[in-house]
Amino acid sequence: MTPRSREHAIDMTGGLAPNQVREVQETYIEKSRPVVIIGPMAAGKSYIGTHLARFYGYEFIDSDHLIVDKYGEVSQIFTDFGEDEFRRIEAEIIREVLTSPSRRNTIFSLGGGAPMTPETAELLREETVIYIKVDAETVAPRIIHGRARPLLQPNPIEKWSEIFEARRERFEELASYTLDARGGRSISDMAAEIQNFILRSRKGQV
Repeated sequence: MTPRSREHAIDMTGGLAPNQVREVQETYIEKSRPVVIIGPMAAGKSYIGTHLARFYGYEFIDSDHLIVDKYGEVSQIFTDFGEDEFRRIEAEIIREVLTSPSRRNTIFSLGGGAPMTPETAELLREETVIYIKVDAETVAPRIIHGRARPLLQPNPIEKWSEIFEARRERFEELASYTLDARGGRSISDMAAEIQNFILRSRKGQV
C-alpha cells in the first residue's frame, strides 16, 4: 500500500464506531502476509491457488511463473545452469515476494523442491503454509506423458515417488495445515477447506 492509499484508508474510519474501526484495521492486518502453498510436483498447487483467487478474492502468484518471466523457462535453466543455480534463483524470487510490503491478500504457490532450500525453509517457518498432500496414484495422469519436469525423467512415476519421499518430512514440518488432495476430490471442496482454515487462523482460532 502506498503512503497515499494508506492515508486514505485511515481517513475512511473517521465516521465509524470504535468496534468498526477495529474491524477495518484488522482487515488490513489480516491481508499483510501471503498464504503459501507447498507440496510435491504435480500436486495441483497452482490449480488450487487459481481457484482460491477466482472465488475468494485473493491475488494468485506462482513462483515458477515469476522465474519464467524474469529468467526464462525452468527446464532451460536446469539444462544451461544446473539445479543449484535454479534453486538460488528460486530462493531469491521467494524472498522478494515474502518480504514485499506490496504483496497483500496473496496465495503464493511454490515449486515442489523450493522448501528444501535452507533459506526458503527458514522464511516459510514464519508464514501460513498449506501443504497439498497427494500420492503417486493421484499424480500419475498428470506426469506420465509430460516432458516439462526435468527431474522426473526418464521414469516419471518412479522418480516422483523417490523425490516425494525425500521431501515429505520437510513438507510436513513446515505445514500450518495439511490438505488431503488424494483421490478425486473436487477443486471447490478443497479450496473451501483451505479458505475455512485461512479464516480461522486469521481470527486466532487454530
